Amino acid sequence: MNLVQRAVSVMASGVGLSTSTRDAGNNRWWVPPSPATMAGEIVDAATARQHWAVRACEEALAGPISTLPMQVFRRLDGDKREADREHPAYRLLHQRPNRRQTAQEFRDEQQRHLGFWRNAYARIRPADDGGPLGSLEPIHPSRVLRVFRGDDRVFYEVRRLEPEIGTDIYSDEEIWHVRKAPLTDDGLRGRPVFETDRETLSKALAVERFGALYFANGGSGGGVLKHPGAFRTKEDQADFLSAWRSGGSGLNRHRDRLLLHGVEYTPFTVQNDEAQFLETKKQCGYEVASIWNMPPHRVGMLERATNNNIEQQSIEFVMYTLAPYVAAWEQAAARDLLIGDEVETHFVEINVAGLLRGDLATRWKSFAMGRQWGWLSINDVRRLENLDPIGPDGDVYETPLNMTPVGSNPSGDEPERPQ
Repeated sequence: MNLVQRAVSVMASGVGLSTSTRDAGNNRWWVPPSPATMAGEIVDAATARQHWAVRACEEALAGPISTLPMQVFRRLDGDKREADREHPAYRLLHQRPNRRQTAQEFRDEQQRHLGFWRNAYARIRPADDGGPLGSLEPIHPSRVLRVFRGDDRVFYEVRRLEPEIGTDIYSDEEIWHVRKAPLTDDGLRGRPVFETDRETLSKALAVERFGALYFANGGSGGGVLKHPGAFRTKEDQADFLSAWRSGGSGLNRHRDRLLLHGVEYTPFTVQNDEAQFLETKKQCGYEVASIWNMPPHRVGMLERATNNNIEQQSIEFVMYTLAPYVAAWEQAAARDLLIGDEVETHFVEINVAGLLRGDLATRWKSFAMGRQWGWLSINDVRRLENLDPIGPDGDVYETPLNMTPVGSNPSGDEPERPQ
């Protein structure tokens, strides 16, 4: 065997300079060589999504972001504003970003990219009439090979879709890029979850693999075979072990087996409850959810949830989990989709008010208070409840008659002085 062949053998086996043939009963030939984590699991974009908590967190983030209204507003005098439905970005963000996707489908896909890869890319295509905004075509983060600076601009090298080969270079004027911290050293893009939290995901995957193998073996943890003597040859020993293993694996795992030659079998007695398997599995779920600052009840872990705190946790989910993503979407859209002076006259907003609403009785009580003390009108209340306004009469703001400025005396009478 020459040096190259020996090197290939080492890389294939992961142990020593061995040239032995593969043994199906020896797991060292089938585990990943040189595991990248302490738990021995290879964590990448494909394997990380195999864990149930990762998929649940993606769904918990993408669902709300994709359904909330995202609109372009024009600033008016004072603090007033109005939706600019004629702006091309309004149609792309609120209705249809491209020919094949609705706004909900587009934002759902992009939010999954942003949450998992911490980057969401979309190519900005010009309109048929020459306008700067015609459509937004999503680009999977795995296709973005590099992001680099040049000539005071940022450029993106993107791999073409099959069957085409090669790459294309786009400037930052042609790419809508939403990114989430932690960022790479150059600050140009976010670092994927499977890079920053590799050990956490590896441990969670290892626990899931242990459970799968336990049930694949019929809930058996193996055992020890005790032979009163010795086998005549190693071939006899190998034949006996092979027959024993094949008789207790696959569909034969629950069948009776016959021990010959005085061999005794002692099964391992460690059980899942003694190994705290369920507790470890739950703890791994909590740790994975913490990567996204996700409340456990949002991913189906309800052990710590009660009827009294579930509403408060839902509000905290919007304030502390969704809010950074909402801000990233809004500010990246203003930077990349508003042209020229529009940055000063327009802004993009995702309305999260619907997620912050309490139960019906609580909402009606707060509406009554706002109406009574004059900071809500009838039309304001109806808009918050997704109802049509009643006309100009509904824009009147009222205040209680007994509310007067301190020191004023609307009646004109001298105030009664204390005796």
